[in-house]
Amino acid sequence: MKRIILTVVAVCGYLFSCAQFDLKGHIKNLPTGEAVMVNVPFVYGYFDDMNTSLTTDEYGNFSITLALDEEKIGYLRWGDHEAFLWMRPRTDLTVELDGSYGQIAFGGGMAEANALLHKLELRKAPPFFTDSKRVAANEMEAAIIQPCLKQLAAKMAQIDASPLTPSEKEFLKAELHYHFVAYVDLYVRTARWPRDVWSNFIIAFMQRESPQPKSALQGPMYYAFIDAYVGFLASRAFSNRDDPTKFAESLESVYGVGSFDSLMAIARAHGETFLNCMAVKRAFDASTTERYLAQQVKVKYRDGEVSTGNRLLDALERHNRNSAYLDTLASMRASLMKRMATVNNDIIVPEDYRTFTSIKAFIQQFKGKVIYLDIWGTWCGPCKVEMQYVPAIKEQMEGQDIVFLYLDMDDDADDGKWREYIQANAVTGVHLRKNNEDIQAIWNELLPDDPSKHGRYPTYFIFDRHGSLVAGEIKRPSDGKDLVKQLEEYL
Repeated sequence: MKRIILTVVAVCGYLFSCAQFDLKGHIKNLPTGEAVMVNVPFVYGYFDDMNTSLTTDEYGNFSITLALDEEKIGYLRWGDHEAFLWMRPRTDLTVELDGSYGQIAFGGGMAEANALLHKLELRKAPPFFTDSKRVAANEMEAAIIQPCLKQLAAKMAQIDASPLTPSEKEFLKAELHYHFVAYVDLYVRTARWPRDVWSNFIIAFMQRESPQPKSALQGPMYYAFIDAYVGFLASRAFSNRDDPTKFAESLESVYGVGSFDSLMAIARAHGETFLNCMAVKRAFDASTTERYLAQQVKVKYRDGEVSTGNRLLDALERHNRNSAYLDTLASMRASLMKRMATVNNDIIVPEDYRTFTSIKAFIQQFKGKVIYLDIWGTWCGPCKVEMQYVPAIKEQMEGQDIVFLYLDMDDDADDGKWREYIQANAVTGVHLRKNNEDIQAIWNELLPDDPSKHGRYPTYFIFDRHGSLVAGEIKRPSDGKDLVKQLEEYL
């Protein structure tokens, strides 16, 4: 009898560990060369390495069984269209897709939950945010907050009237609330109000919020809220800066350090993300902290910030020795460290990478070749996003007389960080670096008649085979075939 019981327990454990989610569907009008992709998140958000391409038959049908050990909000992409995908272990979902118009219809066990999630349009920014005009702080309540609260109330009523379970309704209402809060926070931070004005507004607006999740299932909007809440905690702490006693107490409360000097020492040694994780640990529950920290490790490794990722992973190992995320992250670290230790002769850092004084003089050594110049910075998010498209461009241009030249703007103290980034991300080409003061001469050289464009990162230039600067709009790597076509014009 004991053996039978143990066998049953083992089988149940196996079935639980191999929980699955069945996804099937049909697509019409899928553009040639495009695919249907499903993305199961690591914790939350979208990572390219979590993509699974779905094979369609001649009629556009597809089917896949995904290993899924917990409920998650993933992504479904078809052509240029994307939708959230509410996935639950041991359930199924059927989708009907249109590649031309982006339409999606749901069937199966998770149909009603996904249909309402899609209808709420949480992937989109709200209209008040997409409007380029920003109202003044004293107009926010009447012009933005109250109209949004009325819209939220209507959507909450729609959720309550749905046939979903209480826990499903709870989740959707929580995500709807966090979507609103996160975008109000982002709106204020991009409004270009005086610093004390937006800081005071954030403090007043966010102090009514609680860090405790409103739902057992925590979706992408909750994690966006976490970032906003950490920003609020920082604003509130620094609002006491003129009172040394209160300031020290605030820093202790938010970060667990007793002085500004101590805080800055940690920031210099470990980075801003590490500080944010310290704040999350003190404000949020242990499970949320573990997930947030694991996500930040993966983000840093994805972005090639290996040293920062390693420090965050060390913290995760110290505080969560049994974390389910450790094996995956340790494997990523091992792969990156191996890449860092491998000499890549196609990554070229010349001896005068820092001391050169003229970009036009520097490129004379490449005369007879077309040069694509990328001015960027390791601190620049859009720069790093654009770099993700470069390998495909290089593959299409392989064997051509073209030089990919990178000019990074980073402080001299970040020289190691810059080198680490290009090595970890295998950014092949010729690399130069200037600090913010010294790069001004390069901007003046490249754009002498248009100082308003100086300091825009990323910015791209093309030099033809004769070393002459090409006039007009230069395509970005994300422009794909249009950039390839533009480069080919000068070959």
